[in-house]
Order: sequence, then C-alpha cells, then structure tokens
Amino acid sequence: MKLLRLAMCFSIILFSGAVSYGQLDELAEEPADTKDTKKEIDKDITFALHGYAQANIVVSRNDMGIKGNKWLNSRYEFPRLGATLQLELEGNAYDAAHFFSAIQIEYNAAGEKTNFPKIFFLNTMLQYTYFTYVADFNRTEISKYPTINVRETYVDLYGKGVTFRVGQQIISWGEIEGVEAPSDVVIPWDFTTMSNYFEYSRIGVVAANLSFHFAGQQLQFIWMPIFQPAKLPIESLYKRGVTNIVRPEIEVRNGEYAARLSGAIGNQFRYGLGFLYGYDDMPDTRVGLFGDFQNISVAGFTIPVFIPQAMFTEMYYNRVYVPALDLGIGIGEVLSWKVSANANITEDHWGKKDLVKNSTVTYLTGFESSNLFAKIYVGFYLGQQWVLNYTQPADDYNPVQLMVRIDTFRLPNKQIISGYGQQYPYKYMLTSNIQRNFLEGDTLEFQVRLALYADPKLIKWDYVIYPYFNYKFTNGVSTSLGFVFAKRQGDNRNMIVSETRYSF
Repeated sequence: MKLLRLAMCFSIILFSGAVSYGQLDELAEEPADTKDTKKEIDKDITFALHGYAQANIVVSRNDMGIKGNKWLNSRYEFPRLGATLQLELEGNAYDAAHFFSAIQIEYNAAGEKTNFPKIFFLNTMLQYTYFTYVADFNRTEISKYPTINVRETYVDLYGKGVTFRVGQQIISWGEIEGVEAPSDVVIPWDFTTMSNYFEYSRIGVVAANLSFHFAGQQLQFIWMPIFQPAKLPIESLYKRGVTNIVRPEIEVRNGEYAARLSGAIGNQFRYGLGFLYGYDDMPDTRVGLFGDFQNISVAGFTIPVFIPQAMFTEMYYNRVYVPALDLGIGIGEVLSWKVSANANITEDHWGKKDLVKNSTVTYLTGFESSNLFAKIYVGFYLGQQWVLNYTQPADDYNPVQLMVRIDTFRLPNKQIISGYGQQYPYKYMLTSNIQRNFLEGDTLEFQVRLALYADPKLIKWDYVIYPYFNYKFTNGVSTSLGFVFAKRQGDNRNMIVSETRYSF
C-alpha cells in the first residue's frame, strides 16, 4: 500500500512538472506583448496592506482657573503619552471597483479625561460644571483603554463618466487648504487633534457620493444620513457651563445633503459652486437662568427685577443652508490667485432670536505658489467674516438690561457669543501656510500654519500659530516636532507635539 501511494505521488509530481515545463516553453515562444497582457490580467484584482506605527508625546499648558502670569503659574501636563497604529487596506477589482479602509488603534498612557467635578445649585438637582474657578478633574476616573477609530472605509464603483463612493469618507471642497477654508463645508473638524499632520484634524462622515465627469467638469451629489458634528475639547464645553449636548436623532429627515459643480475652463481657471443643506457643525445654545424677582423701590415706585442666581447652558445643533464658492486663477507658472467663500444661513437669518446664532458671510482671497523660489511654498489669504443682523451681547447681571427684556430665561451672554465667534459685527481674517524644504533630498521640512482674527478696530486678536519640523531618516522613518499657540473663541491651547513614525 505504501508503494502504491509513493507511485501515485511520483506520477503527480512528474505530471505537474511536465505541465509547468510546457507552460514555460509556450511563454518563451510567445511575443513580449502577450506576456505583458497575461501579467496585467493577473494583477487586475489586487490587495495591499499599508500603514504606520507611531509614538506620540504631547506637553500642554493647563491654565484654567489660573491668575496672574499663566506661563509661570499654570500646570504643564502630558495629555498624550502613547502610540498609534494605523492599518490601511486597499484593493482594486479590474477597472470597475476600488476599496480602501484606514483604521487607527490608539493607546494613551496618560489617559483620557472622562469625569469632571460637578456642583449642585439651589437643590434643583441640576449638575453644573464651571471651569473658570475649578481647574481640576477627577483623576480617579481616567480612561486608559485603547480606542479604535475608523478614519475611512469606502468602496468606489466606476462607470463611464460616473464614480460612486459609499462608506465612511473624508470629502474636501475648495481650492485652498489651511486653518480656515470657507468653502470646505461638508465635513466637520476635530479641534481636539494633537498631531502635527494637518489631515488628521478632518473627521470622516458616512456618505453616499455620486459624481458625474464630463468635459473637464464634475457634478457631485452627496447624501449623509448620519450627522457628524465637530469634535470640541471637553474643557471648552464645560468651561462655559454646559450641562447637556443634544444631537439630532438618527432619522431619515435628519440627513444632510450637498451638491457641487466644479471644474476647469481652459488651463488657468478653476471654479467650484457648492451648496450644503445640513446642520451647523458647531453647536448652538439654550440658556436657562434660575433666580427670583426682587422688588426695588425707585422714586416711590416699586419695580420687580429678576436677579439670576445660576445659569445653565444646553447645546444643540441647528439646521443651516450653506452656499459655497471657490475660484482659482493661474498667474504664470508658479502663482495662482484663489478665492474661498461661504454664507452660513441659520434659521434666525433676520436676527430676531437672541439665542440662535446669526447668519454669517465669510470670504478669503489671496495668492498661492507651487515653488516661489528656493523651495519655498506660500499660501497667503486675507478676508472678513460678517455677522448678519448682529446681536450685541447682554450683561447677565445688569438689572437695567434684565428689566428691559421680558423673557428672562433667554438672554444672550458674553460667553456664549464669544464661543460663537460673533462678538463683533465683523472681523478681519488672515490665514497663511508657509513651507520650506532643506538638506539633500528634502529630508528636513519646515512648515507654519497660522490664522489671525481681529475686531473692527484691530484691538482684540484671536490667533492660531502652528509651526513644525519634520525630518525623514529614511523613506519609512520620520520624526516631527510641532508647537501650537492658539487663542480662539474664548479657548487657549498651548502644546508641544512630538511624533516619531515608521511607515510600511
């Protein structure tokens, strides 16, 4: 029996070898183009696994509740001390379909702040957190569990002049890229990002994206069934006394819709006309004041005055209509002039509801270079943001203003309007992105992203300044060091970010 098995195995080996030899002999006699065609057929269905492993270290300044010189008196913490693993799987099926997935697994040894001190007011059983005076959090409930983040997972289907993409995806609109890009209105932003890589401040959305391509133009239709808001630092929310955040329910009627026509006319002119019907990525507010009326005698008259004792803030998201425009006009070989603008139209476009954000019009315009000289790349834009039917903030504790307003439970205050960025009827904006490469093979890169915001009198300023260095040791190993200085809409962020990455 053993001999029979050996004979059968030996016969199979001889047969396989003969067939293989015959195939090799036939290939040797075939012309080169036939060989290439067979290789292409073999590669029509392909899969590849890529990604990176990265070490993250962040040092930040915690100045909540600190008086005097904040640089000297504040605590310096490690909000991030860990690692990130991103796995990217990509596949192609002939020329008809494409698949891509990027999943991040993050571990933070410093832990995530999940619990903050609560204060009970007036036996109302409402919890209220106020970081202006309380600068600490409950360190016994820090979460150190790894987190999994699906950045993108989508499938592309290709037809003649048509592309259909469905899944979790990052959708960018516009001609400019930077801290501010008014026409980039589809996806929300992650304001908690602690990374030197600007693209990680974008948040993917679940969407169906249908695009038609014709004569150098593109017509795009987007449906987002699940609303994804911007991600805000938890300290930013609680510092304003937020007790609750209400998101739209997952229903068909609460979906978002967008459309855009874009393309090129000639070699030097590009345009984009977009429209979004959705929700504002930044939350709106409802303010409740708790207190009593007290009778005050003035010139023999008794006047009831509402004296607030506590204020509670609930955040929610409003429907908005957002038309967007962007233009790009080439000037010579390296320069182009660009425009980016939008109008964020809220339900209170007439400015009659004090606690609903007013509509705004924002624009930026300026030049951009591909290589100005000496490997210097510059984008420089100036613009404004106008608040339509501007509402001046009220003083919550001013009895005169409280007497004038009948609805004492719906008063706009300075903190909320500052959080909207609508404390002035308009403001000036400057944003820029400067990049310079050094050393042989451009192994050292220096980049600065900045945005400046000023009131009409150029007295009060907000700013975001973000310089960083990136050095490539090899094609797969790099390290970066960045510095963040930001003061915007009532929040400060000051950090040093270090990331060392191995890509594969």
